[in-house]
Amino acid sequence: MLRWITRCTLMIALLLGTAGLGGCAGTPEDSAEVGVAQLYDRAMDSLGSGNYSEAINRFESLIARYPFGDYSVQSQLMIIYAHHLAGQHQSAIAAADRFIRMHPQDENVAYAIYMRGVSRQSIGPGGLGQLLGVDANLRDPEPKRRAFFDFQELVRDFPDSEYTDNAYERMEDIREQLAAYELYITDFYLERGAYIAAANRAGRIISGYPGTAVVDDAMQKLADSYRGLELYELGDEVEQEIARRHEVDVEDVPEIE
Repeated sequence: MLRWITRCTLMIALLLGTAGLGGCAGTPEDSAEVGVAQLYDRAMDSLGSGNYSEAINRFESLIARYPFGDYSVQSQLMIIYAHHLAGQHQSAIAAADRFIRMHPQDENVAYAIYMRGVSRQSIGPGGLGQLLGVDANLRDPEPKRRAFFDFQELVRDFPDSEYTDNAYERMEDIREQLAAYELYITDFYLERGAYIAAANRAGRIISGYPGTAVVDDAMQKLADSYRGLELYELGDEVEQEIARRHEVDVEDVPEIE
């Protein structure tokens, strides 16, 4: 039953971004099961209406009254989702960790790992930083690094999961964000004449984040750092390499008629 409930209420909500998940629960004949189904439906109604705190409370009440069975497991998963929708990312991470710890062999561990990564990726500057619209490049990169490792764990351990393709996309986004953060730090050192530190940071981007949009900028800053250290030949070599990266074979250029 859990696979059926999860497919109805979870996969669609996460991958398509919808919250209209009610109506998938059946109506079991046993009176106790009717009670737990009704509790679940009420929690889903709260979630669908955007009342996330009430939804979480109702899911937790269901778990307390019916700690075993499919509805209890599903409610634990929906608590992760509700915390994430509410912007309570640390709580979502804690709920995901708790699910993984309690159900290490459950088929929905992939979902818990995925949502842990999504929540970590969503952590912003918070507080005054959020109010002032702090540039994303200035934010603490550690949550995104940990999110990358979550997605990496997901694609390694659950390659056939329905969340794997999205995890790959998120990993690429995180690589771009982390590279941009390293470029900001490189600028910081360059502006202060800390050329060795700037060269090290630029080199980290080139070697650690190949293929990202900021590699050319990093190479130019590496050249500038070398010149700041009076290593002019090295600076020239880097700039020549930049030029080679952008060379266009004249034979491949179509003629204008």
